Amino acid sequence: MPSYDLTCRTCSTRFEKFVPRLLRNEDLVCPKCGSNDIKRGIGGGVLGAGTKSAVGSGSCGPGPIG
Repeated sequence: MPSYDLTCRTCSTRFEKFVPRLLRNEDLVCPKCGSNDIKRGIGGGVLGAGTKSAVGSGSCGPGPIG
C-alpha cells in the first residue's frame, strides 16, 4: 500500500496518508485545519501486507557462526 508524506502549507502539520491507490486531490486535506494547500514531502514508500519480499528479506543479517 503506498504511503505518502504530506505537509499542510497553512498550519505546517505533517502527516502520512496510506491509500491503496494513487493519491487523488480529495485525499489532500489537512487533518488538523482542513486546508487543501498540501505539499508532498520526500519519501513515502510502499507498505507490504506481510509478504515475504516486504518483510525480513535481504542479506543484512548476521552471517554464519563459526
